[in-house]
Amino acid sequence: MLSNKEVQIGSNMARIFAFAVIPSFLIQAFALDPANPGYDATWGPVISVLNVVTGFALLFVFALTTKLFGDDNNPYVRITGSIAFVTQCIFVQDAFAGPLNENNSDALFTTTEILQTTGTNGPVWALFLGIFTLSVLRSSNVNLLPSWGVGAGYGAAILVMVNGVGGAFGLIPDAANLIVLVLGGVILYPATVWALGVSFQNSGGE
Repeated sequence: MLSNKEVQIGSNMARIFAFAVIPSFLIQAFALDPANPGYDATWGPVISVLNVVTGFALLFVFALTTKLFGDDNNPYVRITGSIAFVTQCIFVQDAFAGPLNENNSDALFTTTEILQTTGTNGPVWALFLGIFTLSVLRSSNVNLLPSWGVGAGYGAAILVMVNGVGGAFGLIPDAANLIVLVLGGVILYPATVWALGVSFQNSGGE
């Protein structure tokens, strides 16, 4: 069970994550020049800040989701939640890699090369994220989630894992991979996180 303060914090962080995903996607979809792939000196720092905001908020959501759903009857949630939390910590630590390298006059590699290197943990992050989400959806406390959140969760978990693993092994064409990424990472997963915020409120607090 969550305390009243934890319910408030978790709900707020779930909303922050969902809202912060929108400008990040809009910038990458419409502000960046597809003819010039790589780090953008204008929008790169903005995306980095948004990545920190979403990453920080997601850590709160992961921690409270693990506490709420990972009771003694659901040890799998508790274990996979801990794995997802640590993986997310590692993932968000590289958020400022782009601006840091861009403002380093003695940088050995280009900023684009640095970002390609730091992004190599993305597929495993996606895999662990999907497994954690599925474990929550199969827990005995799943009734705390709204029905639309359960559907969004299954869709997000499957698509995020497909995008991560399929992209790593080159199993998905670029066009299809973009569709999977947008549907799973920009629409369904933020909806899932929002639903987790609702589940915090449904827990009643104490």
